[in-house]
Amino acid sequence: MKRFFAQNKGNYLEIDGEELKHLAVLRCEIGEQIVCICNDEFEYFCTISEITKKYVRCEIKNKQICVANPKKNIVLFQGLPKLDKLELITQKATELGISKIIPFESDFTIAKPNENKMERLKKITIEACKQCGRSVPVQIEAPVKFKNIISLIKDFDLVLFANETKKDIMDINFDNSNNIAIIVGSEGGFSEREIQALINENVTQIGLGQRILRTETASIVLCGLVSYITKN
Repeated sequence: MKRFFAQNKGNYLEIDGEELKHLAVLRCEIGEQIVCICNDEFEYFCTISEITKKYVRCEIKNKQICVANPKKNIVLFQGLPKLDKLELITQKATELGISKIIPFESDFTIAKPNENKMERLKKITIEACKQCGRSVPVQIEAPVKFKNIISLIKDFDLVLFANETKKDIMDINFDNSNNIAIIVGSEGGFSEREIQALINENVTQIGLGQRILRTETASIVLCGLVSYITKN
């Protein structure tokens, strides 16, 4: 069944903006049944009752808890990568059940923050939500400096730091860890100063096998492993 993001108007839902264009492209008609998601925990099973140039009105027939939403709070701290790699990471992180992405600048980061990219990333996560069945998109925060990470990770039950170490993720105890942080550096990695700052915070350093992975590959692999192991 076709899925659309909609605005909850109480007794009915309303589709507008980019989603209205998408609905038009798919040639949906009055009386057609669709699934609407409203950035909450539910899926709304609706029937299209009115189509105008500005909005589409949908009558709610039923709603149920969306089982595809993340069960744990997993946050990805991602070193700003070059080119459009953050778009790929955002798309896959959405599919893999990540709750939030916080890009950051570090000593060896080459890419610079770009406010124009934020809207693009939000569109990507919305499309990824519709594809994978989530009803709540990934939150994408504005990039921060590395020094901000140190204070941000203090509230997590478990902090995984992708570093060149032999420690296997399968040896990590995830019991009672409902708030998990994942830290992955950019293409240039971390300086010794930054690595030591993270070690001082007692983060859990892990390796990802014998091969050196690209930053986008490391993020996707680690997000997937954590999501699978924790049954997220």
